[in-house]
Amino acid sequence: MLSGMSANFERGDCQAVSEISESLFKEKPSSQIRERAYSYLGRCYESQGLPDKAITVYKLANGLYPENDFFAVRLASIYLKTGFYATAVPLFEKALQGRSDDIEANAGLARCYAAQGFLSKAKLYYSRAVILGDFGDPALLKEYAAQMLRKRDWEEAALITGYALKLSPGDAGLYEISARIAAGRGDYKNAAGQMRAALKLAPSDAGFALELALLELLAGDYETALGAIPAVGTEHGALALVIRGMALHKKGERARALEYFKEAAASGGHPFISAFAAALARGSD
Repeated sequence: MLSGMSANFERGDCQAVSEISESLFKEKPSSQIRERAYSYLGRCYESQGLPDKAITVYKLANGLYPENDFFAVRLASIYLKTGFYATAVPLFEKALQGRSDDIEANAGLARCYAAQGFLSKAKLYYSRAVILGDFGDPALLKEYAAQMLRKRDWEEAALITGYALKLSPGDAGLYEISARIAAGRGDYKNAAGQMRAALKLAPSDAGFALELALLELLAGDYETALGAIPAVGTEHGALALVIRGMALHKKGERARALEYFKEAAASGGHPFISAFAAALARGSD
């Protein structure tokens, strides 16, 4: 029966796995067989999008086989995905007590801490995860870099982004992260250059174009900023109007700038952008 569960699990036939498990457990198998059966059944429930059933199986198995870190990690991973970060933390910690080199547990604990805002703790476990993975997982590196950007740890963010770019030189999002790191350091010219690289890889991304315009504005190149602003008809229309107005204001064209500020304020876009535009309009009137 266990061989049948294994074969059907490999084929992705979770219905068969579930049916066999019912017969198997009625036969009161040995502890070792039950342990393996729980692993197949739990993973099947996960793959079918049934987290509640998977949690039930993993909780039972974790209680019966506390020395098997697999069940704690799987249980913690489900809690992480469903937003129960505080519940996931002790389970990941338990797994790491048994195997400190578990990449999934280290990354999972890092994500839990990052989601809760404990970025210094998150840094420790992200670092362990990427080192254990020999800096070979571009998605994890990008995630780590983004969290270090959020932490304003420019040095670590730049280091990790560099590793990620070696693996994924065509990832526009990594150049966006590089641009934000440079901007955080106050180097707006370099930031604009990095953002241009991102836009070259994703030329239709209006968000990238708008960010480039803002960086050119901050770098003091107002003409280039005006040329980089995407069409106002995008989802970022109100912000595009504000940036255009700010660039014109810096050029000394106050009357034209006021028109854009007023238009952005009345656009019905994001409340903060509208309020910001209204304040700029009052200051320019």
